[in-house]
Amino acid sequence: MKKGLIFLVFMTGLLLVGCSGESDISEFPSKPIKLMVVFPPGGGTDNQARIISEYAQKYLDEELVIVNKPGGGGRVGWNEFTQVNPDGYALAAYNLPHIISQPLVGSTSYQTKDFEPIVNWGGDPTVFAVKKGSNIQNLEDLIKRSKQNPDSITIGHSGKYVGQHLAILQLENAVGIQLKDVAFGGSSEANASLLGGHIDVISGNLSGITRLGDQVRPLAIATEKRHEYAPDIPTFKELGYSNVIMSTDRGIAARKGTPDEVIAKLEKAFMELLQDKQFQAEMRKAGAGTLIMDRKETIKEIEERKEEYEKLLKTIGVLD
Repeated sequence: MKKGLIFLVFMTGLLLVGCSGESDISEFPSKPIKLMVVFPPGGGTDNQARIISEYAQKYLDEELVIVNKPGGGGRVGWNEFTQVNPDGYALAAYNLPHIISQPLVGSTSYQTKDFEPIVNWGGDPTVFAVKKGSNIQNLEDLIKRSKQNPDSITIGHSGKYVGQHLAILQLENAVGIQLKDVAFGGSSEANASLLGGHIDVISGNLSGITRLGDQVRPLAIATEKRHEYAPDIPTFKELGYSNVIMSTDRGIAARKGTPDEVIAKLEKAFMELLQDKQFQAEMRKAGAGTLIMDRKETIKEIEERKEEYEKLLKTIGVLD
């Protein structure tokens, strides 16, 4: 009788715990959600994430709080993200190719598989630019000077093996030049260094270069064809360097292990947010191109990109 009573109490406890978990998921979200941005305030990812946060309350019924964890071209924050509780209340803004290329070269404690993609929100092509008044007039001038004096032209970017750095490697490999690349903690730091005259060139994103306005002179954009937001910037391809195609694509991910029901709720809310016409207009105003993909499309894209970047890194001698 006593054993039966103990068993009954034990099973009742398990049932209550199970019901509590189901209730928590059904009520998700019931408190603010944190979105980790692994770059400093003022950069492209941060600015666009903050636009998303302005609309989040309408679709999530809870506040989306931006938390900046910069360092190492994203590695510091993404390494930390692998330790958060996988309950959907701590999300991360991811960047492609960063979360694919950085683990490939072994410079992270996180792996691409640690992320559960929810949605992709934007595509931001790489642009090379110089400070207005620079004696580097165009891309051919940059290449000519680099051939004459290898490793003398300094070019800044947001971190090792991020998209902007890979674009530099693509050009160096295509032309046979050596630029002196300088890695910063994020695009805002790189932009400040360019404007301060501490570096010669910047490899940045279109949205960031757009915000600098007439303080800079773009040299080339790494797209297949000229971009609708910047039709005056020639492409690397039309200038004869068809292999230089690169962009920073951004999205939102949960940590691996987050319940499927929570991910489904987040995907639905964020997809509705990304379709908001007012949101899209604000992103265009910020010079931020949208590249909207749902969870299934994003997972497929990441799988395809991994093969592409492995091939690129082998071609340029970074991987064996």
